[in-house]
Amino acid sequence: MAAVLPRREQVEALPTGIDTVWHLAALNGTQNFYERPFDVVCCSTLPTIFLAEHYGRSGGLRRFLYAGTSEAYAATVARFGWPLPTDESVPLCIDDPANPRWSYAASKLHGEIATIQGGNAFGFEWSVARFHNAYGPRMGDKHIIPDFYDRMKQGRYELYGHADTRSFLYIDDAVRATIAVGETPACANEIIHIGSDEEIVISDLARRMMALRGVDAPLGLHPSPKGSVARRLPDISKLKALTGYERRVTLDRGLEATARFYLDGELPAMLD
Repeated sequence: MAAVLPRREQVEALPTGIDTVWHLAALNGTQNFYERPFDVVCCSTLPTIFLAEHYGRSGGLRRFLYAGTSEAYAATVARFGWPLPTDESVPLCIDDPANPRWSYAASKLHGEIATIQGGNAFGFEWSVARFHNAYGPRMGDKHIIPDFYDRMKQGRYELYGHADTRSFLYIDDAVRATIAVGETPACANEIIHIGSDEEIVISDLARRMMALRGVDAPLGLHPSPKGSVARRLPDISKLKALTGYERRVTLDRGLEATARFYLDGELPAMLD
């Protein structure tokens, strides 16, 4: 099903007199990248342009915070061996524009540029919060953690991209970090990585998800889709230095809270 594409008049109908814009919306989810790439491009690109222009022209905007993504630099790490942990100086790169996977990365890369240049054009401060695998309840079903929980419910323990690594940040910590970036004066006109500094192999992640629910079963291991990144680990020292942020939720606590939502149908309270 095609998405209803954003239109300029929809944004122009939004109220003015706003001092901060938190622009977190996009069409995300790995399956969407492959199945609906044009929708992903439109829904992750057009709103950024429209919002920056609308609120830039209206005046009074204190900060425009844009939700970036580690996908925007993923090809730099894969192609050129950029060091991990990866800091904000990493060049952005699109590996293969013909591969639909890069629909999201390219549109979010474009969004960073649109945000920064919108700020330059209209004179507002901006922040790019570049997220790295935030997870938790109500994150849909197009990401690796809810996708694997869905297979667990079916008794299917199939895993794709088992040898890749990622660093996962529970949603409550991601929210705390985002608010800190948006409200800290030192974060104005800065790109800041938001994520966890704990790297984990995907097969180990799946086994921890199973162990937390007392499941002992063999894993069916499959390679990654073409274009998937082998490793991802952010350097979050800039986030910590500018905001004093520290992660509060361990991976096991976050996975158990997420399991309660996807396996038990419960919405857990916010974790301290």
